[in-house]
Amino acid sequence: MIKTIIFDIGGVLIGYNWLDFLTQLFNGDEDLAKRLKEHIFKNWAEVDRGVLSDEELLDLFSKDAPELRKEIEYFWEHVGEALWQFDFTKDWLKELKARGYQLLYLSNWSQHVRDCAEKQLDFLPLMDGGVFSYKVKLIKPDHAIYQEIIKKYNLTPSECVFLDDKLENCEAARECGLHAVQVVDHNHDIALAGLEALLEK
Repeated sequence: MIKTIIFDIGGVLIGYNWLDFLTQLFNGDEDLAKRLKEHIFKNWAEVDRGVLSDEELLDLFSKDAPELRKEIEYFWEHVGEALWQFDFTKDWLKELKARGYQLLYLSNWSQHVRDCAEKQLDFLPLMDGGVFSYKVKLIKPDHAIYQEIIKKYNLTPSECVFLDDKLENCEAARECGLHAVQVVDHNHDIALAGLEALLEK
């Protein structure tokens, strides 16, 4: 019997498209957007891990492209604008909460991005808590971060279901004893059907 539903945030409760955002941010320059995306996101795991300072991250992003430093800094200042909350997010959480489920989040997320996206994250008070990667210096799919949330909330893994948009994170959750449902290509209808099938057992 499922008692706890654990949500990833990006791709599950919040949407984003980095290439589209970068293209818009730099006046439709797709070539520049692709170059920036390449240099920034090949090191994005270090953003979520929460060990490096902002300055160290900017140095890392621009290490192989120092000529893009100003553009990278501009992106970093506006990163929160790339995110949007799905229209259904709050209603979905409220409905599940009304049905008696404990709702938690387990998300690879940085302090800087969180600070820049307070509006998009305004559903967090509807939840019962959770773990952000930057706070524990661990990122999915490391099993240790799943153990962190299990320990913190005294969870029984077999009574939990985890939703994430990345297959490797769902597989790691299953390896830690949790049920998991992948949100593939933002197709929440299919994910919702998978979730409800588990909740009915």
